[in-house]
Amino acid sequence: MDDAQVVPLVMALLESTELQRLRNMRQMNFDVPLIQELGRSRRLPHSIGVAWLALTLAHRNGLSEVDRKTLVAAALLHDGAIPPYGHLVEAEFKHAGVDFRHEDALRYLILGGEEEGDFYRELLPNRYPEVSEVLEKYNVVPRHVFELVCPKDRGATPITADVDLDNIDNVHRMAVLLGMRGAKENAAKLAAGITLDTFSRMRFAEDASKPLEVWLDFRQQIYTMIIAHPQCIPHNAFQSDLVRAAVNNNLITATDWFLSEPEFEERLRQDDVTKDLAAQLLSGCEYALIDYVWLKDIPSERKLARSDVEEKLENGVVAPVSDHSYFIWSERGLISRELRWDDALGVSHRTGKTSSSCMVALLRRSARVGRDVTAAQKTKWREQTLAALFDLVGADTLAVDYPEDYVGSYFSKPQYDLSLSV
Repeated sequence: MDDAQVVPLVMALLESTELQRLRNMRQMNFDVPLIQELGRSRRLPHSIGVAWLALTLAHRNGLSEVDRKTLVAAALLHDGAIPPYGHLVEAEFKHAGVDFRHEDALRYLILGGEEEGDFYRELLPNRYPEVSEVLEKYNVVPRHVFELVCPKDRGATPITADVDLDNIDNVHRMAVLLGMRGAKENAAKLAAGITLDTFSRMRFAEDASKPLEVWLDFRQQIYTMIIAHPQCIPHNAFQSDLVRAAVNNNLITATDWFLSEPEFEERLRQDDVTKDLAAQLLSGCEYALIDYVWLKDIPSERKLARSDVEEKLENGVVAPVSDHSYFIWSERGLISRELRWDDALGVSHRTGKTSSSCMVALLRRSARVGRDVTAAQKTKWREQTLAALFDLVGADTLAVDYPEDYVGSYFSKPQYDLSLSV
């Protein structure tokens, strides 16, 4: 199949300002020494990987040249509006009431002159938006590209779905970088069974259940490590505190979301409010984990709001150290999710289980200062924290993990019955 127009389009997009910016944007929100390979992985190679999958499947399924160009452009551009530190900044924007939606930022980049606004913003030093002009040059409709990444009414597309080309590449790429056995083989097997009918929801081979289960297992192991490994949490807490200070002090705003990570970090190191904390980006994280409680299988269709958890901790928990920080991670469907997928005959299937959990970690901001926390103090903190969380959830018994329970998998068994200890 002739790609005389697709290849030049890809090359032009790769040279565009928007995609050059992704060369300096991390694939993972947190940069943690324990999983340094992930911390050094960049968004641009991932975007290229998604585009390669898209073009391969477009050829296999006989898509027209116009549709191939549209799909590959969407695959390359899907991360184009990611702010520095990714979802950390987005979460802090939301927490601070900052009006930022990455869908709006991406619309600005892709639609260009089709929307009102300033389309001459300097995104990189001496470089301005180019994507909309590239799409026009190669006869690609920008709105069709945008709607593949951000579909109307949140429908499913090959780029945006429970399981899509984006997260197929993302999870397997992280698994390969972490040395997980069989990651490349599983990615190839899963991709080989995908059917594309233009831009609607992808369909999978009837025997896709097994590779999808492996994909889900890779995903939950990776996110369990990122979120719950005792050596990862201090770095997560440090970077979360740094980003919160940046947002609260307008070092990044809804109008300069497009900063590259080197630019953002330089701004952090130069500002009087954040420079001492930001120095740890170079000198190393000084935070030390004291303890955590991790509630699992919370019986709710919605994840706990971080603001509600913070209020409960403030009103009902006494931290055993004064110079402390909390790292709160509340998620639903991030670590593990139930997939709904259709086979080539249109028969619907379900695979996996949706996680719903909330972690509260207590940290000392400096491992070099203060006395060690005693076992009795830890026990008291755990009981108070669990009482606050259980009251928030409205339950007496839930699965709970502590640092000593960490086994590298979300699906562990420890149980905690509040009625037995309070």
